[in-house]
Amino acid sequence: METGHWEISSQLADEVRPKTPWISSRSMFCVLSFLGFFNAYSLRVNLSVAIVAMVNVTVAPSDAGNTTAIDVCPSGNSTPSHSPTNNGGFDWDSNIQGVILGSFFYGYICTQFFGGWVSQRYGAKHPFGYAVLVSGALALLIPVAAKWHYGALIAVRVLQGLFQGVCYPSMHTMMGKWAPPLERSRMVSFTYAGSQIGTVASLLLSGVLAEHLGWESVFYFFGTSSILWYIFWLCFAFDSPNNHPRITEDERLYIIHAIGARSEVEEAPLPWRGFFTSLPVWALCVANFGHNWGFYTLLTNIPTYLSKILHFSLETNGFFSALPYLVSAIIMIVSGFAADSLRERRILSTTSVRRVFQFVGQLLPSVCLVMLGYIGCNLYVAVTLLTLAVGLDGITAAGYQVNHVDISPSHAGILLGISNTFGTIPGMVGPYVVGQLTKDPLGETIPQWRLVFFISAAIYMVTAIFFGVFASGELAAWETPRGKTTADDRAEEDDERLLTDHDLY
Repeated sequence: METGHWEISSQLADEVRPKTPWISSRSMFCVLSFLGFFNAYSLRVNLSVAIVAMVNVTVAPSDAGNTTAIDVCPSGNSTPSHSPTNNGGFDWDSNIQGVILGSFFYGYICTQFFGGWVSQRYGAKHPFGYAVLVSGALALLIPVAAKWHYGALIAVRVLQGLFQGVCYPSMHTMMGKWAPPLERSRMVSFTYAGSQIGTVASLLLSGVLAEHLGWESVFYFFGTSSILWYIFWLCFAFDSPNNHPRITEDERLYIIHAIGARSEVEEAPLPWRGFFTSLPVWALCVANFGHNWGFYTLLTNIPTYLSKILHFSLETNGFFSALPYLVSAIIMIVSGFAADSLRERRILSTTSVRRVFQFVGQLLPSVCLVMLGYIGCNLYVAVTLLTLAVGLDGITAAGYQVNHVDISPSHAGILLGISNTFGTIPGMVGPYVVGQLTKDPLGETIPQWRLVFFISAAIYMVTAIFFGVFASGELAAWETPRGKTTADDRAEEDDERLLTDHDLY
């Protein structure tokens, strides 16, 4: 490459790209996908708040016997609480609640690989759309199921998990076809920020709906929203630029030339040996497990912690449970743009970007969790640390979450299915572990929750170190086209193609 090539090719790239990126077809695809994850996560999370109103809370005696003043927070510690009015009709102990909260993941883990395989073979638009549609329809059945028996509620949640298990693998498959390499981090991080915003909306609205309209309204509202979203997805989303009937020719050529034609790769047999003997793939699996242990532990248990330890009211609980995910969504989007900028300017290699963002995105939350274990009943410090622990986790959006597409754009959905199978285990096991650690006939205590936070922090750190050592931004051997071996080489190839094809525009 000649000196100054990158400055020249950068200018040409700007010329080649469509001049109206915010109304481009790939931008519309990202918005629809964002809203899809918004609905998927609102359905996943709403039970975490609703269950506070569903369960008949029994207040532990003020004379706690085995506990001391430093083990529990006084009920006057927080804002005025309406918890005495939470006369839920279900007498479910912490173990049953843990099983209910974790049951979604019993189904979720079963369809991870299937979601990647079916999306790669038959297209990803319909698997993703049906996942949100059907899980939304199932949400409408939750009130009836819960009133019948908690086993029926568990069954509905398992079914929701089965359908939603294809969401991430199918979306990664679509990203492999829609996201140009130098826009990859921002497109993926923006799309998956929908999950955080959906969590925010679910935690905020679920508390309000449960308080004023009854807990049943929580599931009716979000179930209906998901069904309405599917109509727009069906009409305006397409598997790839080549399938889109309204995309401009300039944009279609830009995406196809940036990503490269891969039909011959997609039709080849799946490289199973390569998948399971690759250390970078195992790094993805380990990172997914570690990240999700902390993420799911907080996602499913923050409302319980705020209610039982800090004594928040239901509505206040929803607000402070949602705040961390709003911060996380913002950090995810900023991280995506920052990562792409570092790669585009050649400040860091793709491998370094993924490793650094993942390590920092798990190191900082782990520090916050350790500190959280020692702040006792300091309301504002606790909320601040929870917000930072979840919010800073958003940095990993530019780490392992997009790294599947770096390694193998053609098989990104299947790789995500493999790693997310490991990443789903914390969702199944975590709530049960928390239920066991906080199981106390006299009520939950600060030392019990301290142990919960310490375990999450330790897993965060160990898995972040593993990813930092073995992760890679290089294209896998089974993916490499025309002798190119790294994502950075591929970016160089993209610029060369832009120079060669500039006359087309």
